Amino acid sequence: MRRTVLLVALVCLLALGGQSFAELCTIDAVPAATLLLPYFEVGLTATADDPVASARSVDTFFSVNNASAAPTVAHVVLWGDWSLPSIDFDIFLTGYDIETVSLADVFNNGNLPITAHATNDGDDDISPHGANPAGPGGGPNPAWDSSPDNLLNPLFPGCDTNLPLGTNPVLTDSFADRVRCGHTGRGLACDQVSCIGQVHDETGADANDWIARGYITIDNVTDCNLLFPNQAGYFGSGITSEVNQLWGDWFIVQDGRAIGDNLVAIEAADAMDPFTAGEYTFYGRYVDGLATDQREPLASTWATRYFQPNALFDGGTDLLVWRDSKCQVSVQSFNNGCVPTTGTPPWWPLDETQVVAFDLQEDATEICTDIPGEPGGGGISPPPGDIPGVGVQCFPLETGRYAVGAGDLTPPYEFGWLYLNLNFTLGDTSGSPTPCSTDGIFGEIAQSWVTTELDSESGAAGTLSVGFAATQLTSACSSANPIIGPIPAP
Repeated sequence: MRRTVLLVALVCLLALGGQSFAELCTIDAVPAATLLLPYFEVGLTATADDPVASARSVDTFFSVNNASAAPTVAHVVLWGDWSLPSIDFDIFLTGYDIETVSLADVFNNGNLPITAHATNDGDDDISPHGANPAGPGGGPNPAWDSSPDNLLNPLFPGCDTNLPLGTNPVLTDSFADRVRCGHTGRGLACDQVSCIGQVHDETGADANDWIARGYITIDNVTDCNLLFPNQAGYFGSGITSEVNQLWGDWFIVQDGRAIGDNLVAIEAADAMDPFTAGEYTFYGRYVDGLATDQREPLASTWATRYFQPNALFDGGTDLLVWRDSKCQVSVQSFNNGCVPTTGTPPWWPLDETQVVAFDLQEDATEICTDIPGEPGGGGISPPPGDIPGVGVQCFPLETGRYAVGAGDLTPPYEFGWLYLNLNFTLGDTSGSPTPCSTDGIFGEIAQSWVTTELDSESGAAGTLSVGFAATQLTSACSSANPIIGPIPAP
């Protein structure tokens, strides 16, 4: 891509490490204007409304950090795996601040991080801005906080009524129940009518695995607000900031093991070289392709290693996959009521272009494709003779965990690498009760994110989990949609 962006100058850091550059349309670990936690899991504990739920050990932690001396506000939004938001809140960050969140504490206890700007934190107790060792006497540095006495720092007037949130628990029992229900694929009153996500491991009318799932976006904003990114007025009205100053990380912890990575850093374009209407951007579906969000898109094709369960990693390989349905529906959130569908959103299930498994001798088999007359668990590309292949949706949700070796995502080799072309074309949804207003937007290109998890429970590697981001091959900034082939029959 043609763009190169100079990141926010961090005066104190420049003296140590020099200038920091990053290239748009190549997702790298740098300060950014938006952060993505591509997938989370939270085990729910029993409540009066969820009597069959037992304590689960899984939790997801994330941190949001300020890479600049200038204070700012991070706007946090939780989304279900059908990509509808459930709740949003603001985190005020002083200069070089860090805030860590346990999602189990949010879901099970109703606790949200409590922060405040200088107007409501005169004693500097809630969000202290720390000491500047280089300052006079090494005392507090007012430049790291919003200050009525420092005209160089914003006052964040919208935070006057929004922050601090109060004492924990912040969420009322009824609202916490709505969030818990939504992220386990149930309706507003836990009545098994899905609103923002899918029910997992359902075996009956009241069955559920009681793990909350979804993803999180964190935007750098100019002031506190209660808008979702898919609502009018969020972008293009001055609420969002194009300053690349946020960074963070995430961890999923379960049974004494943890995997983690950097939060996905999504940079905003430089004002001298902005994204223009028609170019793919991260929030493009919510701004009708007009690029008013000014956020770079993610990759669209990927490469990653895999191991079938073996002596070293007997737990095998899971892929944590976030995808963009490119669909904007009229219902903004489950707070507006359940989506009046037959049980699935209009884009479901998401398709993909090609999934190819390689072994270590460059043998290749296309999987996630059914060929009539051929055994299940993999096809060939191109198909034999005039028999067309039938696509199988191996990654049907906007975010999810998928085990390599389960269903059609089963390579015929013990280990090797996977080529994942997750591009697709959003079809005509006009016949749906809640059609997408963005049918056909961006053509066949679709952004995504892939994290690979290797697990060992009792194998030679001991008890551990290893997580890492897959390798990005093609950015959604490009119209390329590369196909690997022809692939001979295995």
